Amino acid sequence: MSKKIKKDYSRPLDVIVVEDNQVDARILESMLLDPPTIAKTLKIANTLSSAIKILEENEIEIAILDLNLPDSKGIDTIVEISKKFPKLTIVINTGAYEDELGLEALSLGAQDFLLKGKYNAYVLNKILRYCLERKRLEIELKQAYETLKDTQSQLIESEKMKVVGGLASGVAHEVKNPLATILYGVTYLIEQVKMDDDKYNLVLNNIKEATNRANGIITDLLDFASLNKMNRTKSNIVDVIEKSLSLVHYQISKNVIDIVKDYEVDLPLLMIDVNRIEQVFVNIFLNAIFSMEKNGKIGIRIHSSFIFDNKQALPSAAKDKFNPEQKLIIVEIDDVGKGIPENEISRIFDPFYTSRRGSGGVGLGLSVSKNIIENHGGSIVVENKADCGVIAKLIFIV
Repeated sequence: MSKKIKKDYSRPLDVIVVEDNQVDARILESMLLDPPTIAKTLKIANTLSSAIKILEENEIEIAILDLNLPDSKGIDTIVEISKKFPKLTIVINTGAYEDELGLEALSLGAQDFLLKGKYNAYVLNKILRYCLERKRLEIELKQAYETLKDTQSQLIESEKMKVVGGLASGVAHEVKNPLATILYGVTYLIEQVKMDDDKYNLVLNNIKEATNRANGIITDLLDFASLNKMNRTKSNIVDVIEKSLSLVHYQISKNVIDIVKDYEVDLPLLMIDVNRIEQVFVNIFLNAIFSMEKNGKIGIRIHSSFIFDNKQALPSAAKDKFNPEQKLIIVEIDDVGKGIPENEISRIFDPFYTSRRGSGGVGLGLSVSKNIIENHGGSIVVENKADCGVIAKLIFIV
């Protein structure tokens, strides 16, 4: 049997009273501060704006709130304060003829409501503590719901990837052998059958180029289906990035792309599959290059960071994937391209999603990249920048 946690209902509370009527404010102040003391911290505000300022500057756990204030009336008052302070416990202090308004406030974030003049210090103390417990349970319930949703999404995604991976592997193996035969045949014709016919030679080279491209797509499909096969060694992430840049040097030069580097010195080594991680960076660099006109710019920043309890070093989409005290290496790659439409950005890691289908894109690059990074225990996040372009953040555990 689990041990029940004993609640300390005598603990003094941190309270704010938001009330513009001086008499009602004094009555509440007296109940909260006279022995036995209910509040160890008590702040008084007579407007919503002053209450918000106090809440921003102080650790307050519960607010006793009049809904009709000089700068805010009725339901708007609780909507505003609940939105700004979602963890705050709110108790409405309403007039005797505002019962319906008090009940409506419960559906908008309040935990209870009091009728002015209808309670004493004992009742007030009991209600405040019950409300704190309700708020705690409400927050825990919301967190459990969000965790359940995330787990459900991960399970659905995992099953989808298994199905797609199985299909991809089957198709790839069936197609790879005929492609090898075509490639062997066209290579033989190019090397052995010499003809003084430009059109003949152009056709053969086009066939060879198309076959190589198809073979590359098949290789991506096989990679997508078998990413659990890793050959990891201790490696310097800077060396990996520099090698990846050399692999796309032709596209960088052709499009006159400026590469701006900001590398932290003496970075720790990572246990990674170098070839796989190079594949990730090549995909990201190519996506950045193709998203920009000529004379664009790609920024690369690499730095290490420890995770603290607030996880401030992490993008919001990756906060739940790492634990406090872990040391990370974070690689940020940004461009000045046109960005990703907001209604499509949640789909960019889906298999076969691409914005370049008409110009040769297949839509496996980011899917494969995401699987590679996650199989390394890391995370990849791609976001639109505020001004223009996209930033990709790749996070590795040291």
